[in-house]
Amino acid sequence: MKVNYLNLIRQLLPPHKRKPIRLAFLQSCITPLHELFLSFSEWRDNTRMMINVNCQVKVFESYLRKKYKEPIAIKVETYDDGLLLVGLEVEGMAMMPTVGLDHENLFAEIPLDGEIKDRFGDTDFIVYIPFTVDKSTIEAEIEKYKQALTRYKIIQN
Repeated sequence: MKVNYLNLIRQLLPPHKRKPIRLAFLQSCITPLHELFLSFSEWRDNTRMMINVNCQVKVFESYLRKKYKEPIAIKVETYDDGLLLVGLEVEGMAMMPTVGLDHENLFAEIPLDGEIKDRFGDTDFIVYIPFTVDKSTIEAEIEKYKQALTRYKIIQN
């Protein structure tokens, strides 16, 4: 719960005693407590974030973006073969992949076997970072949260 102490002082005074000088004096007395609470609130938010960080792609990506203050520039991309998803009949419905023209009369793109894997090489995921972020600190963060035997590559652009 966040408390605005400066507003709390105003609300606790009766209306007939809310003079500007009296409010300023009482708020100046409570200002150190207010600043202490703001720093505690920031620490609490960071601690909650650190507890919830794991190796899931979107969670880890949002953690890196928040920590390094890069809201868009940091991206984590995992390997996806890009092949057509075909459901099983036991899953509720049998799907047949449609190969050919889609709704815009363009051919549906189906990658060749291993075509997407060429971009990843022998890695499982790629982390894109801007030049403003230090590569070694990102490596330390990745090593802390990645799963065992998972390989990665960092690309600065």
